Amino acid sequence: MSDAQTLPEHEEGTIRLLLVDVHAISRNSSRTLFDSLPGLSVVGEAGEHLEALRLAVVLQPDIVLISMRVQGSTGPETAREILEQVPHTRVVFLTLFDDPEYIHSAMASGAHAYVLKQEPAAEILKAITKVMAGEHYLSPGLKLAQ
Repeated sequence: MSDAQTLPEHEEGTIRLLLVDVHAISRNSSRTLFDSLPGLSVVGEAGEHLEALRLAVVLQPDIVLISMRVQGSTGPETAREILEQVPHTRVVFLTLFDDPEYIHSAMASGAHAYVLKQEPAAEILKAITKVMAGEHYLSPGLKLAQ
């Protein structure tokens, strides 16, 4: 995977990821994928709102990869609260939902990217690369609600 080799490295050499998704199987699959790629490290995972907030504060990840569904809250609300408590963290929504209202809600929460889970790994890496460079990113073909 050539995109993984061009991924910008964090000052410490690795981009630290926190996975937040209500579905354990999605978290496990994501962990397997991201831990196998050079320059990325999953430092924690949560399926529940309060645990996601706690881990974000304790672990200080570079990026929080979050789903629209989080037990005890919503993805956008959890993202907003994480960004309030850990403002240097960047938020990337990784989700199944391509509904413009969901996209708008996610981006309005302060998220830096919205990527569909059906995208290939190279597209997710592209989003991470852009977000680490200070840019915003939407999966190809997605549009924000008007």
